[in-house]
Amino acid sequence: MLSAHSSISYFHMGCDEVYYRLVHPQCANLNFRDDADLFIRHVTRVAKYIKSKRPAIKLFIWHDMLSQLVNSGYNNITELMELIVPMVWTYVDDVKLWFDDGFWMRFSMFREVWVASSFKGSSGETTTMSYIAHHQRNQQTWLETMYIASNRHKVNFVGIAITGWSRYDHMLSLCELLPSSIPSLAYVLQTIVYGYIDYEKNLTISTSLLGCDRMPLWEKAMQITFISCSFPGHEMYEMMYQYDTILRQYEEAMSFVRLFITDIHLRQNYIHYKRSQECLQRLVYLEDQMIYFISAFQHVCLNFFTPDIGSEWLQTYFMRKFKEVQYRINFIERRLTTQTSWPQRPLPNNTAFIVVKRRNFTTINLS
Repeated sequence: MLSAHSSISYFHMGCDEVYYRLVHPQCANLNFRDDADLFIRHVTRVAKYIKSKRPAIKLFIWHDMLSQLVNSGYNNITELMELIVPMVWTYVDDVKLWFDDGFWMRFSMFREVWVASSFKGSSGETTTMSYIAHHQRNQQTWLETMYIASNRHKVNFVGIAITGWSRYDHMLSLCELLPSSIPSLAYVLQTIVYGYIDYEKNLTISTSLLGCDRMPLWEKAMQITFISCSFPGHEMYEMMYQYDTILRQYEEAMSFVRLFITDIHLRQNYIHYKRSQECLQRLVYLEDQMIYFISAFQHVCLNFFTPDIGSEWLQTYFMRKFKEVQYRINFIERRLTTQTSWPQRPLPNNTAFIVVKRRNFTTINLS
């Protein structure tokens, strides 16, 4: 990392949510007082190594593993505190409610403290749109929290890291994409500049900075079907509006279709002829809209990403719905063509009790 970035002044070591320490049986033979001692000694060793290569570099680690170690009585915690800078993070709506006075008293012992807000990727593992209100409130309440803690507990706040996350971890799905999150970033940055966002600032940001023809979405509940902007990445942002529109169309169409094409119709292979024609009309229109979106989305993605990103995003959020629509279309069209009669009730092969069994399962030994 240092070789690839030869001029960096800051290095983030991570070290958050390190929960699984000394859990393997072989760890019993290690010479550590407990899992906290292991954490302190390991992070200290890594920090010393980095400092040996770049003495002037500033090393960050996330605060959550440090919180219970400060004033814990470990002799080696003081050495670690001299080597690193804690970055206190939370991405909740109201930061003031998240940390108590005792927390800030402990962190006032560090020479300096940074904090981390977010502009995307912290609202849920499968969130697709960075809604501005949440991230703007997070940033504004961070500023209020910093003001209170610096005056009340003399915490030396030096900087703010505005984070943007693409996955909650390596194994999980993509969440908000960067180009469509630029409006959220703009509002967060302007909140730092002004301390708050009122109507006039909102109008200036949306029209002058982002070049949009209307104010961007602040909350998901707003029913806006289209927006036109000119900021870098606006194509992807506008595509997310189309995605929201198609999702509404999908829910409206499928809520109607599921009234008349139920699982029992699919299983017994029959339809209500007139109602199915009405369903088919809605589904064919929806299919056309979805096919257009799939093509347009992938082409827009190529402006910013390698081809795998567009494919992964669609497979995660869109293709299951598209396949469901096509499956219902194929079923209705086939039955409209071939159905000349319908079964009497009770339906054939549908009179027996439904019997279910618990599945067999294997307990996996993780030790």
